[in-house]
Amino acid sequence: MTTSRRNKVLSVALIGMTLFFLQVMAQEKPPLQDLGKGQYRINLISIDKPNQRFTVPGTVAHLTDPLEYVAVTDGGAKDYESLVTLVTTATHFQLACILIGLDDANSTKPRFQFDENEALGPRVAIEISWESDGKRKSISAHEAMLSEGKALPEQEWVFIGSYVQENGDFMAESVGTLISFVHDPFAIIDNRTGMGIGAYGGITGNPLLLPPEGAPVTVSVSVISEKGGESSAEDGE
Repeated sequence: MTTSRRNKVLSVALIGMTLFFLQVMAQEKPPLQDLGKGQYRINLISIDKPNQRFTVPGTVAHLTDPLEYVAVTDGGAKDYESLVTLVTTATHFQLACILIGLDDANSTKPRFQFDENEALGPRVAIEISWESDGKRKSISAHEAMLSEGKALPEQEWVFIGSYVQENGDFMAESVGTLISFVHDPFAIIDNRTGMGIGAYGGITGNPLLLPPEGAPVTVSVSVISEKGGESSAEDGE
């Protein structure tokens, strides 16, 4: 495929995705609630637009089984290999990403699952939190997992935005994939380097830090500013 042909295909895909989500936004009443002062809710997703952050509830799904995803939708096709399942649809998760300012216009999506090329896009921070003995605990996504039983180094996560097919199917919705680390082109957020590629069976949950399977947790997604830190209201002042 020539460069001009490829650019044309990408432009058509981007326009299709933009129209798709504009249509969804138009239909999201009353599920999309404006709470004022830049705070929104999409069903159970809480969105803090000024601080470019949202949270969504879920449960710990698998700790000792082989993993390929940090998060998928509850009941999705990939929930058997995800650390947590979230109480949301992929469409609502993507809308939350858009509302906090994430844009996949310049993202480089994986060409296929296990693509060894890097995934590129706006950077995000992912945290998992829960209540324990009346206290709120929180760890980053990489701390919540182990590689061959050992702690993982800090990881970089990027917004890639999934795909909308020509027939209108939003692929993240079709398969339920939200946050991947094996370069899944249908996921919404991916690990930049694809830390799970070539390590099948080696990536598991971290039972030393996480609560047990079935325990309620909250996953947060925050935009990382170009300055290197998570965005905050002060960044825009």
